[in-house]
Amino acid sequence: MKGRVLVVGASGFVGQVVCRDLLRRGYAVRAAARRAEYLPAGAECVALPDLTGPAVNWAPLLAGVTHIVYLAARVHVMNDTHPDPLAAYRAVNRDAPLALAQAAAQAGVRRFVYLSSVKVNGEATQPGQPLTEESRPAPTDPYGVSKLEAEQALLGVGQATGLAVVVLRPPLVYGPGVKANFMALARLAGRGLPLPLGAVDNRRSLIYVENLADLVALALEHPAAAGEVFLASDGEALSTAALTRSLAEAQGRRAWLVNVPVRWLERLGQLTGRAAVMSRLLGSLEVSSAKARTRLGWAPPFPTWQALARTGASLLEGGGIHTRLSARQRLYLALRGPLERVLALVLLVLLGPLIALLALLIRLDSPGPVLFTQQRAGRGHRPFTIYKFRTMRVGTPNLSTEDMVKSGMNPVTRLGGVLRRTSLDELPQLLNVLSGDMALIGPRPALMTQTPVLTLREAAGVDALLPGITGYAQVTGRDDLSDEEKVRRDAAYLQGLGPALDLQVIRLTLQSVIQGTGNK
Repeated sequence: MKGRVLVVGASGFVGQVVCRDLLRRGYAVRAAARRAEYLPAGAECVALPDLTGPAVNWAPLLAGVTHIVYLAARVHVMNDTHPDPLAAYRAVNRDAPLALAQAAAQAGVRRFVYLSSVKVNGEATQPGQPLTEESRPAPTDPYGVSKLEAEQALLGVGQATGLAVVVLRPPLVYGPGVKANFMALARLAGRGLPLPLGAVDNRRSLIYVENLADLVALALEHPAAAGEVFLASDGEALSTAALTRSLAEAQGRRAWLVNVPVRWLERLGQLTGRAAVMSRLLGSLEVSSAKARTRLGWAPPFPTWQALARTGASLLEGGGIHTRLSARQRLYLALRGPLERVLALVLLVLLGPLIALLALLIRLDSPGPVLFTQQRAGRGHRPFTIYKFRTMRVGTPNLSTEDMVKSGMNPVTRLGGVLRRTSLDELPQLLNVLSGDMALIGPRPALMTQTPVLTLREAAGVDALLPGITGYAQVTGRDDLSDEEKVRRDAAYLQGLGPALDLQVIRLTLQSVIQGTGNK
C-alpha cells in the first residue's frame, strides 16, 4: 500500500474519479463524503463534517492518513442570493481547508493537495496569451477571492510547518456526469438543432476529469510538486464552435452551426440578463500547463478528442448508436482470440515461401525496406505498430489512402499496386495477430491522426474491438465510404458479432482477393 489518502469532497463529480484512480494505483482511500452510494468499492467512507461551522474537528479523520486531497468547495453560483456570499465561500473554500492543513501538519501528514480554480486569475485572456503561474491573480468574484486566499493561507502553513502543500488550478472540468452549462451545450449539440455559434472563434482551455485525476495522483508523490502552484489543462484550447462539433460527432450527429455575428449574441445576452453566461460562451480563457509538463513530466493520458468522445457518448440514450458487447459476444471473442493466434502462426509457416518471394520482389521493384511500419490505433485507441509489405515509395507523407487520393498523390510502386489490389500487402499483419495487437477480423486500424474516425468509433463503442486484418466495412466498401458510413458498418459488425457474421466477412474477403477488388 502506498499510503492512506483522505479525500475531502469524495462524492462529487471530480471526487468520485479521483477516488477510483487512487484505488487503482494502490492507495488506501478514506473518502469524506455526504453520500456513500456514489463512492467506488474499496473506499473507506466517513461522514463529511459540516464545513460551514466555525470549528471543524478534523482529528478523527486523520488517523493513519499520509496524504490529503481537498476537493470540497462552495462552487461558483450565478446571481448568488446569499446575504454575504464572500463569507459563505470563505467558510468552505478557505477556512475549512486551512484548519485541516493545520491539523494535518500536527498529525504528521506528508502532503496536502488543494484543488483551486483558474478563476483565481480571472475570467478572460487575450488570444494567444494563455495564463501561467506567473500571471497576476485577478479574481472577479467572491468564489475566486476565496480560492486565492485559501492558496495563500495553505502555502503559508506549508512554509511554517513543513507540510508539503500543492495547489492545482484547473479551468472547466468535464467528463461523463458533468452538469451545468457544459452539459446543456452537449445535449443541444446532440439534438442536431441549429445553434448560432458558427462565427465564434474564441479559445477556451478545458480539462478532462480523468486527466485531472492523473495530475492529482502525480502531485501527491512528485518531489518537485511540494510548495508549488500548477495550472492544468488538456493542452488543446478549443473554440466554442469546435467544441460543439466534437460533442455532436461523439453522439453520432453533425453539428448545425449558424454564423451569427458575435456582437449580436453579446447584445442578446445583455437583453436577457445572461451576459455572464454569454461571455463564457463567446470569450477566451486559455491556460498553459507547461510548468506541470516540464517540472513534473506530466502528460494528460487522454487526448482532447478522446475525452470529448467519451463525454459525448455518455449522453447517448435509447436511440443512440452506442453498442456494448453482450456476455455471449465477450465469450465468443475470448474463445476466438487464442484460435486466431494459432491460425496466424500456421498461416505464417504455410505462406512462408510466398512471403519470402514477395519480400524479394519488393526489394527488386524499388529501393527501400521490405516492411512498412506505422503507428495505428488499437483496442481502446491504444497505439501499436502495424506491419505491412511496403507498397509506396520511400518518403511518402504519413497520410491515409483517402487523403492521398483527395490530394492527387500516387506514390504506389508498380508491384505495390498488385499487392494492394490482391490484399497481399496485409500478410505481415499476421505478426500483429500473433502478438495480440490485432485480430483476423475487426474494424480496420485507423491512423492515430484520423481523429474524426476515432471519435466516431469511440462514440459507437467500436473501440472495444481489436482492429482486424479484414473487416466488414472494408469488404463492403473499402476506401469508397465516408467516415460516418465506415463507422456505421463497424457498429453493425459489432452489433451482429458472432460466427455467422465472421464467416460472411471471410467469404467476402476471399472473393475480394480473387477478383482483385482491394485498394487501388
